[in-house]
Amino acid sequence: MSEPAFELPQPPLMSAVKARNIARAYKAMADHLRSEGVTLEAAHNERQSQWWMAYAIALSQIPPGATDER
Repeated sequence: MSEPAFELPQPPLMSAVKARNIARAYKAMADHLRSEGVTLEAAHNERQSQWWMAYAIALSQIPPGATDER
């Protein structure tokens, strides 16, 4: 029997603005944690922020209505 292929979960389609707001929330949490001296979790939140910002940029390149089902 073959094992199923490893696949990462796909992020949901959303507006670029929503993805950007998620990125900002992660960045704010990272800044807060860093000010409290919790550097490991701050670094994790910083990476999450960067990922969501990149996703927001990618989403902004999709033309309006291109993902609508017909």
